[in-house]
Amino acid sequence: MATKKVILSAYSCDPSKGSEPGNGYNWADQLAIYGHQVYCITTSKGKEPIEKARQNNPNLEVAYIDLPFGLDKMYYWTQLGMYMHYLIWQWLAYRHAKQAHKKKKFDLAHHVTWGSLQQGSFLYKLPIPFLFGPAGGGQKAPEAFKNYFNEHWATEVKREKISKLLQAINPACKAMVKRAKVIFAANEDTLKMAEQMGAKKVVHLLDAALPKTFFEATNFIDKEDREELKLLWVGRFLPRKGILLILDVMKELKKQPSVTLTIVGDGDMKDAFLTKRKEYGLENQINWVGKVPFDQVRNYYSDHDAFFFTSLRDSGAVQLIEAMAFGLPVITLDLHGQGLMINEDRGFKASVDDPKKTISELSSFILKLARDRNELKRLSKNAHAYAIKQTLENKIEYISKEFYC
Repeated sequence: MATKKVILSAYSCDPSKGSEPGNGYNWADQLAIYGHQVYCITTSKGKEPIEKARQNNPNLEVAYIDLPFGLDKMYYWTQLGMYMHYLIWQWLAYRHAKQAHKKKKFDLAHHVTWGSLQQGSFLYKLPIPFLFGPAGGGQKAPEAFKNYFNEHWATEVKREKISKLLQAINPACKAMVKRAKVIFAANEDTLKMAEQMGAKKVVHLLDAALPKTFFEATNFIDKEDREELKLLWVGRFLPRKGILLILDVMKELKKQPSVTLTIVGDGDMKDAFLTKRKEYGLENQINWVGKVPFDQVRNYYSDHDAFFFTSLRDSGAVQLIEAMAFGLPVITLDLHGQGLMINEDRGFKASVDDPKKTISELSSFILKLARDRNELKRLSKNAHAYAIKQTLENKIEYISKEFYC
């Protein structure tokens, strides 16, 4: 195995958190465990848990870069301020990397977080091969579902405009795409975008993956024969997550008391969710438990039958792998990352042309699953078999052998 000296850009990096921060640290950690000498550049936000976690990993070195003169506050101002913070940080990270390269002579540079093509990275300017991703950025929420964003649809439209602007003028994106040795695209939308922008090589690679340790601590239990079908939804109540769409589906199932839904999470759409749940009279059928520590989320995975995922814009959520690892087939929408991960052998994906049709398709499948326990068991076993192959170790071995050479 040929190992490399890798300089890794992970703006979002924190082993104590999930989603993008956890993903950033997992890449740094697992690349180093694989045998590469990893020099990870990140912010100081996750410094304490990073330093604690990396004590037993001698191949991992971390450099913390922050904005001077109190400019880190920019991150919390507005959405545009957050993007500007990221771009300034990327430039400072490049300047640091340039000096570090003179001393350490890295073999290659790799950017992993943020995983968004438009926001890019300046590490392509180093005189070594540069790899980007896995990343999303090409996905767009279907306008037919804008009512599920409530007043937040205007923000979604604004985000799309900023995204297109960054794609056109951001030097950390425009030049980077053409200079990168390879771009790993998490979904078809991003793959097409990178190709249209002139990328030399684009490879499809899901960004959703988990370390083997996650699966080692997961107990797969065959589904019990019982009358009730217990659905589960886990995530932040962001407008794009489609939390209100779930309520319209469950409204169609109101006369099926054996079908219940547990919702784990909190966020911007909480008030709208609670108001509509009460309006529809679904308090007994939908149990909202709020935000809980991940150890408790594991218990919910273990205790439910199927996973409901209604995100209207997502590169490829890791919750899908988590849920399938516990044997939960996924009920979702046929778009973006989830459209690639889910098929008829491990769940169901509804069309997204028309909301009424989507609601009908989702509710019909749930009813079918509630009436056919054998089908649930079949999907459960297939979901688990798929999930345990989606390890970060497998991805790193693949990238190392195919692209780190």
